[in-house]
Amino acid sequence: MSQKFNVQDLLSKYHAGTITDDERILLEEWYINWKPERQDLSHREIEQMKSKVWQSLNVDVKPAAPARLWPRIAAAASIIFCISIAGYFVVNPKHPHPQIAAKIHKQDIAPGGNKAILTLNNGLRINLNSQVNGTIAKQGNAKVVKMSNGQLAYAPEAADASSVVYNTLSTPRGGKYDLVLSDGTKVWLNSASSITYPTVFKGKNRTVNITGEVYFEIIHNAKQPFIVNFKGNTVEDIGTQFNINAYDDEPVIKTTVVEGSIKLLKDSKSVTLHPGQQSITSLSGNEIEVRDADINEATAWKNGMFKFKQAKIEEVMRQLSRWYNVDISYPFGIPKTVFSGEMIKDANASQILDMLTYFKVNYEIVQQTNGTGKKIIIKP
Repeated sequence: MSQKFNVQDLLSKYHAGTITDDERILLEEWYINWKPERQDLSHREIEQMKSKVWQSLNVDVKPAAPARLWPRIAAAASIIFCISIAGYFVVNPKHPHPQIAAKIHKQDIAPGGNKAILTLNNGLRINLNSQVNGTIAKQGNAKVVKMSNGQLAYAPEAADASSVVYNTLSTPRGGKYDLVLSDGTKVWLNSASSITYPTVFKGKNRTVNITGEVYFEIIHNAKQPFIVNFKGNTVEDIGTQFNINAYDDEPVIKTTVVEGSIKLLKDSKSVTLHPGQQSITSLSGNEIEVRDADINEATAWKNGMFKFKQAKIEEVMRQLSRWYNVDISYPFGIPKTVFSGEMIKDANASQILDMLTYFKVNYEIVQQTNGTGKKIIIKP
């Protein structure tokens, strides 16, 4: 094609529902004419890659009417896009000629979605998935409203001298949820995460506590600083958008600034982070490491993507475990493969796991005998 365009931008527009007819045609043509950057693949191997993608989507390999199958084509294109930017998702020089592992998926796992539990001040737990849109509770001086767009929002009412009331919003594995606090601050919760907050902010500070991974878009107020507490760390915003990854099963805590700046405190030490910077801390020490961040990688989850950059398989699997609510097992040892690439999260687990088979990281999805769900077994 003679025209130049950004495939990722067009895919993002498609999934947001804003793609034009002309852009859709460009993306379809790109998919049909796609060639991998790797030069060592034969025509047969290229066609096998495309065929495997189509088969994983339960679509005929050579569809007669691709326009009618466009939603699946877009999903396939987003998978193929990983190939073009990352050597078919997996980067491993030890295996320059990967073989396709034939597999019949007797078990599969659907992607996560909007799921959360709201715990009120009196301990009552509300499953937000079963709630209709509108006011679902009154807490302190605020109405709790489930919006038509799926967000949870707090609408302050007339102030009085009543005590501060706290709520907790928590997502399970396989869940995510968005929240608008009473001051207008927007919050995105990743899977297996939580935030505890006052329904209306009073006093000198606006303080919340989090677990897991949370993205903030703060409404700045110099007279009432916004403070986030998590695992012995404290963040104070200075007019900011930032992401905090503080999962218990991750080896370090990562705080990444997207806009504005923040002050990070750990024990007696503190640093100021600016856009494009990331801090690394741990529970075992009080050191704060500051480094340049890959913003797209740190915030990919918020934008409905998986993105990995030289990630070990354990890191990849921790993310899959949380999003698909599945346990991971390595009975044959942990492969040393390192992965780079990205893919949409709105896909069944097998579609992502199939990417690994090209580089001899195989898997099996099984039902656990104790009835606690499914398990992914990583195999040689």
